[in-house]
Amino acid sequence: MTFSKAAQTETKATHQANLLALLSHRLDVAKANNNQSLVSALEQEYEQLTRFTQPPSIGSWLQQKWMSFAETLSDWSKVHIEKRVDDQGNTRWYAYNPQAGQAIHTESEADMHSWIKKTYWES
Repeated sequence: MTFSKAAQTETKATHQANLLALLSHRLDVAKANNNQSLVSALEQEYEQLTRFTQPPSIGSWLQQKWMSFAETLSDWSKVHIEKRVDDQGNTRWYAYNPQAGQAIHTESEADMHSWIKKTYWES
């Protein structure tokens, strides 16, 4: 059985309308019972369901892409820290400060903290 594009669109719209009606009822019941955590969860669910009903505008799409790019740039400037444990259970620390272009490899967590403070917070 195949459905035409119009039938698929109509089925999708009917399904979403049913979901929203059920969600609305659940939200009313949660509010009547003063269940704030459930009200919050249902409001988030409503936002998710309605967010995809309308395609984003070009402006909101560009803003979303810009924010994603800005987050990536921000991450590149943060100190990166790794804790590694070898097969014998020895802990080693690695940290890299991209702003200073410096790194440290040490077995001492205290040395690593001191290095981060010196190279990242005091520069």
